[in-house]
Amino acid sequence: MASGDHGVVLAFLLLLPMLGSSLLVAPESPFPALWFAEGDGADGAGSNESSENQTMRNWTAEMPTWNIGDAWSYDVVLDAVALVEETAELEDAELDFLYGSALMEVTAIGEVEVDGVTTPVYTVVTSGTFIGAGRDFPAPFIGTVDGNLIAEFTLTERLRVSDLALVSYDKRLVFTFEAIVAFVTQTVDISDSTESSTYNPPMEFYDFPLALDDSWNIVTNHTSEYVGGSDLVSVPAEPESFIEERTFFINRTLESPFSGCENSTEIWMVDNKGEEEELRVWCNAVNQYSHRWTNDIALGGVNATMVLTAYAPASASHMISVSIEPNRSALNSEVTVNITVTDSSGNPITGASGYLYHRTTTMVFTTGANGSDTILLNVGNSMDDTPTAEDWATDGVVAILLADQVVGVATLTLEGSSIGGVLRIDAAEKAGKATLIMTAFASSFELAVRY
Repeated sequence: MASGDHGVVLAFLLLLPMLGSSLLVAPESPFPALWFAEGDGADGAGSNESSENQTMRNWTAEMPTWNIGDAWSYDVVLDAVALVEETAELEDAELDFLYGSALMEVTAIGEVEVDGVTTPVYTVVTSGTFIGAGRDFPAPFIGTVDGNLIAEFTLTERLRVSDLALVSYDKRLVFTFEAIVAFVTQTVDISDSTESSTYNPPMEFYDFPLALDDSWNIVTNHTSEYVGGSDLVSVPAEPESFIEERTFFINRTLESPFSGCENSTEIWMVDNKGEEEELRVWCNAVNQYSHRWTNDIALGGVNATMVLTAYAPASASHMISVSIEPNRSALNSEVTVNITVTDSSGNPITGASGYLYHRTTTMVFTTGANGSDTILLNVGNSMDDTPTAEDWATDGVVAILLADQVVGVATLTLEGSSIGGVLRIDAAEKAGKATLIMTAFASSFELAVRY
């Protein structure tokens, strides 16, 4: 065995504790059972692969590409009881669920510095207004009143184009209370706060390509600053920084009622204590999650449930296609990246010049007469922030035309040495069998959520 193989096997052995997360069994979904017909991750239910290919990996979703103007609409339920329970000034108040809708839209494509590396990012803005009944809320000069609590929510996220990892966000939440007193509407300002946060490294919720029985871990430094707040709802006066340890896992595919989402992927995020932090159901047909539950969308305990109601993909003047041969590579090898640029009708565009990004590497491409360019890319040997039993790294390779605000993306999987690859496949198969056995115990596990 070569010395390089010793290093790969040693690194794989160091990763074995993380493989324990592959034995996690999906908790009970917080969504109504009638929304889903569950497939057992171990037998490949709902997979888009042939039975022959499933013997290797049971793929469920590939890396999407977004355009500016892509939009998704959601029905939203906020459970803001924690806002009341943890605020002394609202001790005797009562609050129902807050209901409303939210619009998520891709608004820009640009570049930011991530750990000193120029990185393409999407800017995505989610906004909505949510209303729920409240009782015995304190109002200045009036006393306690009944009425409606109104929450206005705006979330601006910067997501890495290569894998949709969350780089940073700005989150504004405005709470007001409206009551009718003596036939006159009275408005009480409860809170207006903004949280600005960054993740280092970025929080990778989707380790594309997604696969059944997959799991990954990440340790990231989450830094936040706050402005605003009120006497009723306070926010931290100083910046905060936390080391967050998160485990993600996929145990099954699900059938979502949204059109085209019959083969969706359920992804859970848990903290280092094994407590559920978030659930997303990724639908490949809409390039986004069709359902989401999070235990903390704002103010340290306001949880939310989101259900997709509409998807409106945008068209772009240019389209970029990126393909990699081979798309699964050993370390320190060369792969061929093919880039094709076409107009909205599919006609090739000659002389289109842009940049190709892979990790710390940036290269220029220019399309020829057929609208294509070919680049040889050295894949290197760096492990990514979310290695799994299946891969050493999953790197998004991004081609971008900044002036036209369009991108193309493909995922390159690094497998390490051939011996390391065999070990990882063997470990993944064992994890899948263990998951099948443990699924029998899943019915006794319930989420502590109000829905």
